[in-house]
Amino acid sequence: MTLNRHFWLLRRNQIYHGEVYQKAHHQNFKEPQRSTNLMRISPRNNWTTINSLPGDCDFHSTRSHIKTTTPLSKCRYSINHNHFTKRTMFLRNGFLVPIIGLFVDASFIARSGTSDEQVTYILPIWEGSLASHGETQDLAVLADMKSQLGLGGSSTKLGWSFSSWALSRDIHDSSQDFTFDPTNLNYMLNLGVNSSLPILVHMNNGRWADCCTPNSAGGWGDTLLDHIAAEPNTTVQNASGGSDFSHNGGNNFFTLSRLNTVYRQYKKRNVQASAQVIAQWGAANPSLFVGVSLDSETLMPNNEADYNPFFISEWKQWLQNTGMYGLTGEYNGAGRVPAFTDISSFNNATNQAFDSWDAMEPPKSITPGDPFSEEWERWRITAVMNAVSDITLWIATAGIPRNQIYGHQTSRADDYGFADDVMTETAANGASGVTMYGWGADSVGSLTPAMRGSGKNNWGVFEHNPLSNDSSFSYDSLKALVDDGIKIICPNSWESDEATKDQYALFDSPNFGDTYGATLNKFLSDYGNTPRNLQPPPWNPGTKVFDFYDSFPNATQTGQDNHQEASGSVGNVVRKSVYSAVGGSINYTVSLPVVTGNQRLNFWTSLGIKDGAGIGGEAQFQVQVNGQNLFGQYFHTEQNYWVWKRWVPMMVDVTAWAGQTITFDLLTTGNQEWGWTTWGAPAVYVTDDNNLALRKSVNVSSTDGAASGWGAATLTDGNFDGTDGRLGWSSVSHPSPSAVEWVSIDFGSSQSYGKVVLFPRSDLVEAEGTGFPTDFIIQTSDDSTNWKTIVTLASYPRVKAGDAQILSFEQVQGRYVRIYATGLGGVCGESGYRFQLTAIAVYA
Repeated sequence: MTLNRHFWLLRRNQIYHGEVYQKAHHQNFKEPQRSTNLMRISPRNNWTTINSLPGDCDFHSTRSHIKTTTPLSKCRYSINHNHFTKRTMFLRNGFLVPIIGLFVDASFIARSGTSDEQVTYILPIWEGSLASHGETQDLAVLADMKSQLGLGGSSTKLGWSFSSWALSRDIHDSSQDFTFDPTNLNYMLNLGVNSSLPILVHMNNGRWADCCTPNSAGGWGDTLLDHIAAEPNTTVQNASGGSDFSHNGGNNFFTLSRLNTVYRQYKKRNVQASAQVIAQWGAANPSLFVGVSLDSETLMPNNEADYNPFFISEWKQWLQNTGMYGLTGEYNGAGRVPAFTDISSFNNATNQAFDSWDAMEPPKSITPGDPFSEEWERWRITAVMNAVSDITLWIATAGIPRNQIYGHQTSRADDYGFADDVMTETAANGASGVTMYGWGADSVGSLTPAMRGSGKNNWGVFEHNPLSNDSSFSYDSLKALVDDGIKIICPNSWESDEATKDQYALFDSPNFGDTYGATLNKFLSDYGNTPRNLQPPPWNPGTKVFDFYDSFPNATQTGQDNHQEASGSVGNVVRKSVYSAVGGSINYTVSLPVVTGNQRLNFWTSLGIKDGAGIGGEAQFQVQVNGQNLFGQYFHTEQNYWVWKRWVPMMVDVTAWAGQTITFDLLTTGNQEWGWTTWGAPAVYVTDDNNLALRKSVNVSSTDGAASGWGAATLTDGNFDGTDGRLGWSSVSHPSPSAVEWVSIDFGSSQSYGKVVLFPRSDLVEAEGTGFPTDFIIQTSDDSTNWKTIVTLASYPRVKAGDAQILSFEQVQGRYVRIYATGLGGVCGESGYRFQLTAIAVYA
């Protein structure tokens, strides 16, 4: 036996060294030091080497994800349902991460941009720095920024932000297959160190990949974009079959279909290459690393997109749960719920008469409220969500923590024109973010409650400019964001080094002069030492201090129909609800408690259109406290909410009224004919860590948790993100979704509770199927033998990785709670069905 090569493994923050020996016709591994589990690659225990795995190698595993540069033809294996990728990878905190000439410290835990930090960052966008300039010139620009804006203080800090340009400017030529060159990126990151300014990087590799603006110095490289666009069916196509792709102006529109492999392979490779550089820098400079934002404004260019053959083909697979969304597909478990079993069921639902799936084509234009158009619109929004999810997970695999990955979406500019529903604004198991131009406080208030409700307590605005000559308008826009606990604001843009400035310049704007720059200077001075309003996550606003459902009998009501619904259903998701037909007003008198220290008071609800409502309606929701709007102008539900029904969680800070007796008005206006407007579990909470399930005993029907990080006990350990080496619980696999699996929690004594929060499996790095059940019930018991059903859920919609599922109901009393599943979810990359969760929380 002879030593063939060394290898290294990374697992749970420890590096292991091992050796590969040549023996006869195959390679043998010598067990790595500090490990006894290398060759027993259990389900979801993803091991791999930094160097290439040798050829002619034996593996014995089930459902493992082994990634190797070894040609598969040279590798003997007995592995069921495995996925091999010819890339060199390493394991970081449960994620397989490609190696591109560097090593990322797996113990890196960010100290900035995290959810428990009371700091707000003001990070002007400046794209003008290049390695060719030399530091003296560019540090002078940053010094000028500090001088004109001020540094702020310990709680509101000045920094700066820029883009990675991994698909355009900073790439090599075709002879090197357009690989990313980190020279400029490393230079800009080092400027952050030498200027002592915190940094955020915009992963700007989508529609704005080669946008040329006055502050984007250095020229642009379109060679890779040209190469991709020249390949068949890579770009967005309009209804006439023409391409919507063009250079500059935010028109780099490539089809978002997952079948667009040419685009996705280049993008994933270069995005991960740049993200790894950022992750390495962040590990070395944690106090300066704020995070990254996703590609700005992932959307459809208009309501006549996308008619690319790949996009249409994927839509049909998604509708039927076939192909990539089928049992053996890469995205098994991520298709439409419920699926259409045949063309007849689709025709009946959409009022069409297609002879076959092959004959079915999408509508050539969108008619709001029309079932066929809305089914197409639902897919367009889903495709945007998929694109946001995929790039989030690519970046996460490269080593950047998900709580430092922010969405960067348009702010519901046009649900139909852009398919930019509020659901697209949050990164997968990450944070929310939008663009805001010309927004005052009232406009801000119409969106931020939904951002806080759908994401985490990290959120940001990654392009911000009030575009106004009114300094009060600009200041109030910033104040509205900070009052509700924003983490990051990126003013666009810093142009002090540009001879000719555009309208967005903070100073010397040809349209608005110095208004925004002077406002930022005042704001940084005023709020420099004011701690960020650290807000709770939306799944646990805290201890309930007022329940609008319970108090409904004492409310004053107007309108044709207001009532309680113990199991109000929206999109097959049940919550105890207050139903208020359009034109309704429900008035409450509420005495709020005094808060102390860092406590906050938050109003939480979810908005929806009740299942069973007809099509064609629109509505506006508003909450007023003593006559003051909580939702800005209002929250508007487009007609697609009447066809594709789903809850919209909302959360807004009401601490300003602590200790007062006030009036709350729940208001709805809009189309009265179909105005089945519903308030899901509205209540006011005071921040508190009150999870009844925390560290409580768990019992399960089965477990497939031999791999490290998997086991029933992880469900109640308080880690909701599935990170740091713990992943969650998985049942065994079943050949059919019609199988029974369950999990129960013993509180140790009888407790009163009214909310269960289920956290889907969140460690997935390539897909969205999470093993989340489609049919299940929640039950309570005093003895774990006799169970009473609290909530029944059927055809539960697909969920995003890690996206907390909030299930609220009338208060019950019991020692035990059980989630009993009879319809299991598919898991991407497997040909079976499981019940999988990262965590469970239970609240009063």
